[in-house]
Amino acid sequence: MSEKKESAEKTTVTEEKTVRTHYDIKMEQRAKAKQRAKREAWVWRTVGLVILAAILALILSFPIRRYLAINETVCTIGGRDVSRVEFDYNYNMIKNAYVKNYGSYLSYYGMDVNTIENEMYDSTLTFRDYFTKEAVERIKTTVALTEELEKEGYTCDITKDYDEYLEAMKEGAKEADLSLGEYYKESLGEYATQRRVEKFVKESFLIAHYSDDKQGSFTPDDAAIDARYAEDADDYDLFDYNLIRVAAELPTEPTELADEGAAVGEDGSYTPSEAEVEAAMKEAKAKADDIEDTVFDDGDVHTGERAASVNYQVRNWLTDPSRKEGDTTIVEADTTNCYYIAGFVSRYKDTATTLTARIISTSEITGDVIYTEYVNGGATEDVFISLVDKYSDSGTGNGGLYEGLSGGELPGDLGVWILNSDRVKGDVTYYYDESSTETYVIYYVGEGKPSWYYTIRNLIESESMDAYLAGLTATLTVDDPKGNLRYVSLEQTAAMLQEVQNAMPIGE
Repeated sequence: MSEKKESAEKTTVTEEKTVRTHYDIKMEQRAKAKQRAKREAWVWRTVGLVILAAILALILSFPIRRYLAINETVCTIGGRDVSRVEFDYNYNMIKNAYVKNYGSYLSYYGMDVNTIENEMYDSTLTFRDYFTKEAVERIKTTVALTEELEKEGYTCDITKDYDEYLEAMKEGAKEADLSLGEYYKESLGEYATQRRVEKFVKESFLIAHYSDDKQGSFTPDDAAIDARYAEDADDYDLFDYNLIRVAAELPTEPTELADEGAAVGEDGSYTPSEAEVEAAMKEAKAKADDIEDTVFDDGDVHTGERAASVNYQVRNWLTDPSRKEGDTTIVEADTTNCYYIAGFVSRYKDTATTLTARIISTSEITGDVIYTEYVNGGATEDVFISLVDKYSDSGTGNGGLYEGLSGGELPGDLGVWILNSDRVKGDVTYYYDESSTETYVIYYVGEGKPSWYYTIRNLIESESMDAYLAGLTATLTVDDPKGNLRYVSLEQTAAMLQEVQNAMPIGE
């Protein structure tokens, strides 16, 4: 073997042994571990950056999501996209008015006004559903009337209305011990602010003035008023009558007519049997027969009552056209276990004298200042009308004219003043009402028509306005693609169930 060949073989053997040494394997493993750690560190650093980016994106999305929530289209009414702010404004206006008007009744029935939305309004809808439904109707009216007043080019200065609204909100926040921003949210919705609801508040004032003017355009003529009276005289006439109630003396413990096993309950109550009730009613009827002719001497006197106020047990008898003075009757009221003795005295139109006046009401200036300006201006009715437009917080759109006043509707001494028999047209006075901090300046116009006339006129105006609004809103569609108006599906389901029940044969 040559030296060159031998040297090469040794080199090969040496290399093979070097590759497989324990030391080299250990170092190789360390190198791999180092590379792996480096790679994992890079991975986690990358993941960390991704997580951080996600957190930052979430934080930065808060304003965006809030913007989307505020401007979310809750529904579309008559082609108008209703935002969350607008819908909540109308919803809370409905809810607040309802709680204000009926809060005491709700409390009486054990309902908490703070959680009233979760209570059932009827067999189908919760109060939340009901308020939602009414909010939709309110917006429908707004959409319809806005379109009408824009067609007519109707304008009205609502600056004073809005300024007073802002002051009222400030006072409300103060009384509630909340910041103004918190009070807006508490009163008008989660996203409500003064700036966001300003448009809808001003729109409401404009529509209110337009509605008042529009309703005034539906004033019926005398022939229509007389015709309505002739048609529904029972609703407008006044009745004088006397009434005696004879209650059956029901037993408070079992008698010989009691049901078998009847007993007084642990709370001391006893439910009489049918036989016991029948016997007691028989005795009450005999007593009523004996005293029927004393009803005009001993009965409770009722004067000037409308039929709607008369006890329903005797109402039909009292309004019978054949009824004449001196008639009497005995009516059984089995649900309340008694008899009513009624005696007819008279029936007549409500011819009570009413008065007409022009009135300025303001919280910004004293009555003596307005009165002085009235006198210096010439002390005429036209001058007073101009002062109504200048100073009054709540005119009627026709120079502050109020018809059908009874005197009792006016605050403080104004009622006495206007009813003074010496009063003549053109008399003017003013009065400061401490309870409302409102100043009233009143111009006496004269006597008006009888009370029944204004009752019917106001009713016809109201009915005409309702019909007008119904016609405007009848064609307005309500689109609810996101299902925000739960009441719609609930009422549809209830209607379908009713149809099924109506279609079922009797007895099934």
